[in-house]
Amino acid sequence: MDQFSMKLTTAASRRRQARLARGYTLEELAITTGLTVAEIAAAEEPGNEAPEQHVVRIEHVLY
Repeated sequence: MDQFSMKLTTAASRRRQARLARGYTLEELAITTGLTVAEIAAAEEPGNEAPEQHVVRIEHVLY
């Protein structure tokens, strides 16, 4: 796995862990961010390149 892929995986894992630590379900975070459950799940999928605007919205709520 190259360094770029590892960063994506790490960021996706951190987003998922932050969501769980704050007690959000996928559905609750979707409502809070205005994104769909599928968009949030994609942003938490290791190796998946989520659109920057989705990441910003998710991280604004979680961090």
